[in-house]
Amino acid sequence: MKKALLLVICLLSFTCLKAQTTYSHGRITAVYWDSVFHDSTTCMITSFPSIQISIDSSYLGDSVKIIDTGLNAIILAKRNFTGVTPWTFTSPLSGFGTSDFNELQGRPGYVHDFYYGAKIISDFDTLKYINRNDSQFISNPCIYDTLTGNFYADFNENCIFDSSDVGLFFGYSLVGGVFEFPVNISENLSSTVGFLNYGNNITDYTYTGPYRYAIQKSWMINYTVYMPSYYSFIFPPSTCFSGSYTFTTLPQSHVDFPIHCTSLIDVQCYAMSPSSIRLHRAFYMQPYVSNTGCDAASGQLTFIKDSRVIYNPSLSTYPADTVHGDTLIWNYTGLTNLSGGAYWNCFFSNIYLSLDSTVVAGDTLCFSGYTNIPSTDINPTNNHFAFCLPVVYSYDPNLKEVSPKGTGTQGYIPTDTDTLTYNLHFQNTGSAAAENIKIIDTLDSHINAASLRILGTSHNMAPQWLAPRVVQFNFNNINLPDSGTNFAASQGEVRFSVALNPGLPFNTQIRNKGYIYFDLNPPVITNTTLNTIDKPSYVDPIIANTGVYIYPNPANEYITVENLNGGEITIMNMNGTIILQQNVLNDKVTIDLKSLPSGIYLLRILNDKNTATSKFIKY
Repeated sequence: MKKALLLVICLLSFTCLKAQTTYSHGRITAVYWDSVFHDSTTCMITSFPSIQISIDSSYLGDSVKIIDTGLNAIILAKRNFTGVTPWTFTSPLSGFGTSDFNELQGRPGYVHDFYYGAKIISDFDTLKYINRNDSQFISNPCIYDTLTGNFYADFNENCIFDSSDVGLFFGYSLVGGVFEFPVNISENLSSTVGFLNYGNNITDYTYTGPYRYAIQKSWMINYTVYMPSYYSFIFPPSTCFSGSYTFTTLPQSHVDFPIHCTSLIDVQCYAMSPSSIRLHRAFYMQPYVSNTGCDAASGQLTFIKDSRVIYNPSLSTYPADTVHGDTLIWNYTGLTNLSGGAYWNCFFSNIYLSLDSTVVAGDTLCFSGYTNIPSTDINPTNNHFAFCLPVVYSYDPNLKEVSPKGTGTQGYIPTDTDTLTYNLHFQNTGSAAAENIKIIDTLDSHINAASLRILGTSHNMAPQWLAPRVVQFNFNNINLPDSGTNFAASQGEVRFSVALNPGLPFNTQIRNKGYIYFDLNPPVITNTTLNTIDKPSYVDPIIANTGVYIYPNPANEYITVENLNGGEITIMNMNGTIILQQNVLNDKVTIDLKSLPSGIYLLRILNDKNTATSKFIKY
């Protein structure tokens, strides 16, 4: 009964194929076969080769080896521990599993098993060749159909891929050292595999705009096509589409992904570095210049080192083109976001530095740099930098820094602070090189996650969103050496900025920390940075007598009123006309002023404890 049931399941779910070939020489007889299974519910083909060997006139301690003649490697070795003769045994050999699309592209046909030949050796007998190549016919492969479209920078913003637009490059990407697909696909299937994050059968490697995929049609319920999330770190949202498409039918054409890309230039420069400098230890810095615009920028990057720091060009990657004393200069050309996989194109060097004999622990070393400012640069304030680093005996190399740091243990920052910059440093302190490193950072709820911008990175890096406020920085194939092998090269960093939500009340705390994963090891958790919104320094004296705070004043978009103890708030113009009136149940309220014209207004509060009126300015 069990055999009958198994046979029915095999006929319903699989194509089961088996071909046998017999070989013999001297005492050796071998029967080789390959069972090929096609599972139409998962669209997978698997191969399970096996061999049965019989040795005549065998004896105790007799041995058998099967050698792969292509790799010249032993794939099976056995010994006769009982002395039985003839000595007969059956053993599986390594096989393979693959999608039937890879073999058949949706059409009935032959599956070819391409294995190297093998030979069998037993004592003085050698069966010199076993042919392990075979072909099996699959009559019912899964069905696939095509999805095509364009991936491009829509310069004229007409939502059509035309001659004025630029098809974006995809292929082997600099951002992560891996092959990047232009779009991602998730497919929902009704078969036993359930929801499938589809691996994408790309059939047209044009690399510059148009793309073509083959998508599984068998068992399909629907599928969603969407843009990889790392583009959102650089390009603003396009008005042409919502970011993804969901379909229930195939084929589909003109599934286009236009990226909003204006002819703006934003050149910025900085130098990535350790958070501190270890005494008697060399270190690397990465001066860089980037352009997050779509028009090309060219110029010079200038870096000025501390006079007590020694520059070694022979141990540097991309050493300076020109050196004048402590000043290092690089020339760069053609920086634009339409190169480098259309993601954060930059030029950066990796300079090897060491300390001269006059430096002692407790010293501070200072560095600065700048680049020329293009006439069309939308933000000339980020074209120069300066910072100082302490010299220490030791420090925690895996840490998080925030700027502005704020004052005191609570990290108080002014109420008008709108941006925070985070530097996340990491170092491989293990005993071997780290092949891949990823950093997961959950942004505080008081941060506008959509505002995140990558400012710099020490190595090639590809970011992605794991969740609405959870970002992951992927350093694929970084091969970061351990600190014992190469201390200077064992460190890395990523730097990014975020905007705070508007109208945060004083005493609001913004926290952040990172989880650093070196290969498959448990995460190294950094320190937690803390910023606290400080009490506003500008408080109207009438309201101050009541303990109620109004800030900011003057105000532009929002005004916040605190310590109300409930009650009623009224805003009037200087003629006494009521503009807004509302009841407040909480201790604090933030009022939207964007619809009000600029001018002077009266704000009146009325509750069980206070009745007071104050002026504020809307600009």
